[in-house]
Amino acid sequence: MFRIGIIGTENSHAMAFARLINLPDEATGHRPWEDARVVGVYGPDLESAQAVYEEGRAEFIAESPDDFIGRVDAMMITSRRGSVHYDYAIPFIDKGLPVFIDKPFTTDVVQAEKLVGRARETGALLAGGSGCKYAWDVLILKNRVEELRKKNALLGASVNFAADLESEYDGFHFYAPHLTEMALTMFGDRVRGVRASENNGSVIAVAHYDDCDVTLHYTKGSAMSGCLLFGKVSNYYREVDISMIYRYEVKYFIDMLRTGIMPQSYEALVQPVYFVNGVLESLKTGRQVEF
Repeated sequence: MFRIGIIGTENSHAMAFARLINLPDEATGHRPWEDARVVGVYGPDLESAQAVYEEGRAEFIAESPDDFIGRVDAMMITSRRGSVHYDYAIPFIDKGLPVFIDKPFTTDVVQAEKLVGRARETGALLAGGSGCKYAWDVLILKNRVEELRKKNALLGASVNFAADLESEYDGFHFYAPHLTEMALTMFGDRVRGVRASENNGSVIAVAHYDDCDVTLHYTKGSAMSGCLLFGKVSNYYREVDISMIYRYEVKYFIDMLRTGIMPQSYEALVQPVYFVNGVLESLKTGRQVEF
């Protein structure tokens, strides 16, 4: 049995993960992952911790992150503020425990590199980031991009997702990883540079690839996400349904616990942090940021 702890119960993701792992599936009446269980939760907000503990059927509420040591086999860090992820995650990585770090992986590239550097040293397995990259529509779009590239027929693309420069949870860092990781999944990680601009709270970032440019629309207040591919013969548009991403995130995390194989490389976990910070730097300087 994999005993899992969760830090960051103020985030709705904590409740979703605890319920998915601990509660029987409504369709089958059985728990999908019977070899895993969320045993403990930590706020630091006590009210949300109590709610996840009760509704998610955990076994204890930790008084501090240190209370998990010796009582869990893996951790999930789900705090809304990515700026606290490093401090929460590093003690468990230092002990070689597998750790899921929710989006944003961190808000700081130095902290992100330190996390993966320490994980390499201790052998700690890492997963996390935005679950939107696992959406079925994103994978379909990824396949369509690959098909167009094989024919040398991809001319460009435009993709959107909601984001907010003024979010109380570390501003742009809170939601920007969703679109960023969707785009990196669809179009690949070989981005040469990015140039960004802002208008009425929404951000447009142009990601430069060797074969084309991809425009990322971080649209404030948007309720839907979609992607338009520009091809030599025809265009292709698809909306993105993210309703199943929590289940995919849990699946890939528990698969990692079972197999010892990470769903992404250490480098792939860090790259979105570089990209989001590159967008912010471009907004500040008005210049293209190279990677």
